[in-house]
Parts: sequence; C-alpha cells; structure tokens
Amino acid sequence: MARSIPGWVTQGVLLMFAAGCAAADDPASSGPDHAGSPVDDRNPDSPEDDGATPESPDGEAVQNISLATGCPAYGSDVYTPFESASAVTGSVATLPWRGESSSYPGAVEDFRGYTTPASVECSNSKSTRDYVDVTSGCLDATMFDGDKVGKIHGTSDGYYRSFALPHDPTTHQQVAWGDQGVEYRFNYSAWTNDVSGPGFKAFVRYLTEYDLYVASWREDGVVQIQKKQCGEYTVLERDPNYGPPSRNSWHTIRFEIVGDELRLYLDGTLAISTSDDSIPYGTAGIRIDSAEGAYIDDWRVYAP
Repeated sequence: MARSIPGWVTQGVLLMFAAGCAAADDPASSGPDHAGSPVDDRNPDSPEDDGATPESPDGEAVQNISLATGCPAYGSDVYTPFESASAVTGSVATLPWRGESSSYPGAVEDFRGYTTPASVECSNSKSTRDYVDVTSGCLDATMFDGDKVGKIHGTSDGYYRSFALPHDPTTHQQVAWGDQGVEYRFNYSAWTNDVSGPGFKAFVRYLTEYDLYVASWREDGVVQIQKKQCGEYTVLERDPNYGPPSRNSWHTIRFEIVGDELRLYLDGTLAISTSDDSIPYGTAGIRIDSAEGAYIDDWRVYAP
C-alpha cells in the first residue's frame, strides 16, 4: 500500500465538503476491548453501494468531501495517507477506524488478535495491512509482561511513524474525520538517539506531512501542540517545564480536536489546550522519536 502524493494535493484550493493475519491463541485475548483478529472478514453478501448518502443509526449523514491543501503545489515526495481527492466524513462513532476489507481493528488496535510474535507492518512492506500505514520503521505484535502489545522499531535515524487508514464499509472510500481523538499507551526503557526532540507524539487531522496537528511529550520535559500547514510549523501552545515521561512505566498520551479546540491529556490529566481551525479534516496517527524498542498498546481513535 505504498503511497506517493496524488495530483489532488497540488491543487491550490481549500478543503471543501459537499453533502452528497492471525487468530487469537489464548483466553487472555478476549475481553470488552478486544479488537478481534486482523483478517479479511468483510461480508461478501453485504449490499452494494446504491449511490444514496448513508446515514448512521441516529440519522447523522455521512458526507462526501473534496480534499485539497490550499497550499502551493508540493513535490511527488510529500506523503499523504489519502489516495485520492475523494473521501467521506462523519463522526468517528459513525465511521470508526476499520480496514477497507475488514472490520478490524474496530476503533482500537490492542494487538490481542495476533499470534505473537508477528509483524504488523513495516515501511518497506506497506501493503501488509489495509487499516494502518507504517511510514517509518516497523510495528510488531509481541508479548510483554504477560500481555500482547505492540513493539516499535525505528529507522536508522530513530524515527517511527504510523497512521490509521479508516474506510467507509458502505462505499469503501477512505474516511477523513473532522472531530477526532487519538490515544495510545507507551512504555520505554531508554532514549536511543537525539533526533527531532526525542519523545512520544500524536497526530490529529493529518492530511499530508505538510498539513497536520501534532502534540508532543518530549524527553526534555517540553509538552507542546503544533500546527504544520503548507510545510511551516507553528507552536500553538507549549509548557517547557512539564517534565518527561518516566522510564519503564506505562503512560497514556491522548490528543483530541473538537471544532477548533485542541486538547492534550497526559496520564489522564489535561496538560495543555489551544484553538485553531486551519485544517478541518484528516486522519490520526503516532510518531515516536529516538525510543527504539518502545512498547505501545490500546491505540484507539474515538469520538471526543
């Protein structure tokens, strides 16, 4: 599932919208948050798209949207998780994170559906899964402290990055959410490089690598929310004295946007918040810098 920048990203127009692997292998793999197994489970007898605008059970319409950045044309090496200018949007509750051909991960990647050890995906084999795009490094499913978790491996420079690839089960189009939240737990033992302000980061409304919101909890104790638009970073809010995450312990980073309100929670506490509405749609993701071999778990995308 390799992706280069499609032609729509080079258009100088604003984002607009118009209505319109393996099975579980032990009893611990079941539970209320279990995501199921990462296999193709699409129902072949499901009804085909009849062209009507689908609705959620509570009547919320799923809208067709046209994606573009509003920026000068980018080169072909600028990454986007979206394959075309055509996408749909709705609430995460209506259009949860799921693959094109299966319901996995059902909004949460908890790694319990894998027979471990297993490779989830690597940046040099990006067609392995249709629900996630690992663009830097590798993501494995493994055992740690008696539980199934993910383990990241960065590039030689120390970068790890991956994105949710949600699809609408009715039209099989990609989904670009507006309001969204992303959360994951992490556990690391050491900082292993010094690239890009080593730390744990989360993306919301990620449209291209030049157009996104990112929140960071860094090794130097800095906590911040940034916007990147047309390739230029802006710090929207920063606390330089928050303190770093402790080693060899589980922590939770949660980043969400509702309308123009951005909020970063660390271990369940609101750390910083700010407002911006420059980027209305996108997907969610993870970035980890200079923490080779860190563990992650319960990566979920939710309706805030």
